Amino acid sequence: MKVVPTVSVVIVAWRARDHVLRCLESLERDAGLAYEAIIVDDGSGDGTPDAVRQRFPAARVIAKTANEGLVAGRNTALEQVEARFVLMLDADTIVRPGALVALVDMLERDTGVGLVGPKLVYPDGALQLSCRRYPPPLLPFLRRGPLARLRPDPPAHRRHLMEDFDHASARPVVWVAGAAQMWRSDLPRLIGRYDARVSSYGGEDLDWCLRVWEAGLRVVYVPQATVEHVWQKVTRRSLYGKASRRALRDHFYLQWKHRGLRCDPILERANR
Repeated sequence: MKVVPTVSVVIVAWRARDHVLRCLESLERDAGLAYEAIIVDDGSGDGTPDAVRQRFPAARVIAKTANEGLVAGRNTALEQVEARFVLMLDADTIVRPGALVALVDMLERDTGVGLVGPKLVYPDGALQLSCRRYPPPLLPFLRRGPLARLRPDPPAHRRHLMEDFDHASARPVVWVAGAAQMWRSDLPRLIGRYDARVSSYGGEDLDWCLRVWEAGLRVVYVPQATVEHVWQKVTRRSLYGKASRRALRDHFYLQWKHRGLRCDPILERANR
């Protein structure tokens, strides 16, 4: 008889074969509950689909012929999930023992919680800041361009990154990094699919979390769950580079899209 998985783990990958294999190895070793793995290969051309099928035959692999982007890959995977919960993982993550169990436990204990995120750490164990307050409207100009040269690390940016939070206790936050997010599989029926108009790194995760809040649910950080994330900081970019222009467009699009949420009392605790 087929075992119904508790969690559908979704990984969208592009030229990340070795990372994907290491991530799946960590799940196989330490998941602690029944899960299914859904791998969306975004036209990598690096042998990821064949490598996954060979090493992890139980995994479901969706091999695209072209790189359609993260949002399209996630929306494709949403059509395939069978479990009660969905864990969206970046390819360059390693799931630590007990992480899935802790995230599921939070969602099962509190129906008012719509999305949870674990504590993220670097490979050396150092904390990776993964919680965010609501982004200030002028944040891109504070981080890049002439203002950034005058003050490279402005207080508004540090507050946005929640550097004042010790990351040791569970609490509601405006949004958590998309490297690892878990939610109930019926969430898309409530808030819709990922917004294809958002294409900058991290923009889709902010939008997803804000839509959770708008649906009357909470986003909660759960430090009892730990996920290692091999994330590399990007060198400070020009305000006028292609990636920065895309991020700037998405920033103001999301400020407009969620314009009624910024001062909504529902975010009061999360924005403290």
